[in-house]
Amino acid sequence: MEIKGKLLTGIAGIIIFDLLGIPFGGLFGFIVGSLLGHYLFDQPKEKTAKESEFKAYQKRQGAFFYHVFSLCAKMAKSDGPINRQEVLHMEYLMRDQFRMNDRGRSQAIKIWKHAKDSTDPFDQFARAFYNDFGRERHHILNMMDLLFAMAACDGGLHPREENLLMRAAGVFHISGMQYERIKSRYYHTKSTAQQQRWTPLDPHYAILGAKPADSLDMIKKKYRALAVQWHPDKMAAKGASPEALRHAKEKFQQINEAYEKILQAKN
Repeated sequence: MEIKGKLLTGIAGIIIFDLLGIPFGGLFGFIVGSLLGHYLFDQPKEKTAKESEFKAYQKRQGAFFYHVFSLCAKMAKSDGPINRQEVLHMEYLMRDQFRMNDRGRSQAIKIWKHAKDSTDPFDQFARAFYNDFGRERHHILNMMDLLFAMAACDGGLHPREENLLMRAAGVFHISGMQYERIKSRYYHTKSTAQQQRWTPLDPHYAILGAKPADSLDMIKKKYRALAVQWHPDKMAAKGASPEALRHAKEKFQQINEAYEKILQAKN
């Protein structure tokens, strides 16, 4: 709360009322001056500060919604054309979970369509979200929950959906225990042994398109094919844009890191 305006006008009130010779002028002058200072100076500043805080909150909330509908669109499209159940789930998010007005719904639909039609990979959207909200763990876990809900809304769990979920877990630094806890809300796990099969290496296998049961030769073959595909020098030779080159370097680094982690574990 601002006090500077009340203090200054209160002092001014003491001086004025004393000069007028009013009994207890100093006391009344301070009270009257303080009230005037509050309504004329301090209250407008407090109102402006609150408006700024509210606008900042709205901007932050808008950024979160942008990432939600972008990532959910990529998840919905991962197992083929988007179906009615996935569209209905998106409408549920807008109407019931986020309680958006007509303008907000219109913006969310545009974001959804843009991400759905974008050729940018899921990982790029996931990293953008983590860059914005990585320090806010509740948002990270909430996003993971929302992605599982989108994957589950049409029943079952497609291998490509699970691949994206594990890649998201890797980008978001979600532990195996947290991953399984969220997963259990949407899918029944048959046994405790099945729950324990998830390991921190799973996101690395997902990046290479491999499985823990694959032989080392098979993993190496998949690694080499991806390394050739995403090598920055090869992309540059094809005349890739600066943005595409930046993405290729990040992807190439991820591929190498995933392969090294798996090699260390197997050796």
